[in-house]
Amino acid sequence: MEGLVYLNCNACRFGFIHAVEDSGKSVGSIGGATAGAAIGVKVGFIMGPIGALAGSVPGVVLGWAFGKNLGNQYDRPKCPKCGTKFYLPENFR
Repeated sequence: MEGLVYLNCNACRFGFIHAVEDSGKSVGSIGGATAGAAIGVKVGFIMGPIGALAGSVPGVVLGWAFGKNLGNQYDRPKCPKCGTKFYLPENFR
């Protein structure tokens, strides 16, 4: 979802327009899940083919969660005046 919202910085009260987007969260989730699956399979191969399957499932879940959190950092608004980053309220998404 993408749209424009007018925000006031929490630190310096500067007003600015922010483009709301979820691309960082989406890319981070997919990239994290892929990397987690690859690492899980490599670690699981130590235990054989069944271990590779067993290692890939938690790898996907953990990679997705960490990737989503990391990608969310790129979607947060940043004040152009003071550089403070903050979270958007849920009703702006």
